[in-house]
Amino acid sequence: MVHLLHNSCKRCLNIFRTHIYYLYRKTFMKKWICLLVSLFLFTVGYAQETDFDDLLASDVNADGIVNILDLVFVASHFGVTFSADQYANPDVNGDGTVNILDLTLVASHFGKYSGIPLELTDKTFDNVVRNAKLPILVEFKSDY
Repeated sequence: MVHLLHNSCKRCLNIFRTHIYYLYRKTFMKKWICLLVSLFLFTVGYAQETDFDDLLASDVNADGIVNILDLVFVASHFGVTFSADQYANPDVNGDGTVNILDLTLVASHFGKYSGIPLELTDKTFDNVVRNAKLPILVEFKSDY
């Protein structure tokens, strides 16, 4: 014998299904929002703790800023073993091998300034004058 639901019972069943679905969505959204807020707070808390030694080590080419050049330099030496005393050492974390940890460390400091570059720009342009192939005419004027 097949039991046919009365129209009011069908309506009640539909309301019940809708209510259960709404509660499920509401709970799911609460959990999702809680997770996102927790991750955001963790990230902000970690981002404010900048270790200056790691920042200096992340600036592999010592140009004063951690940028794509540092990231490419580390990536190009992936898997290579370096000693700690080598200049422009792509082993940023100092474990002896260039690996994903070094790439992650450089990427975490991407865009940050590490300080004054080791080689300052040539303000007197001595290197330009020494390497010139054509004669250079220099004229000095003085009001005194």
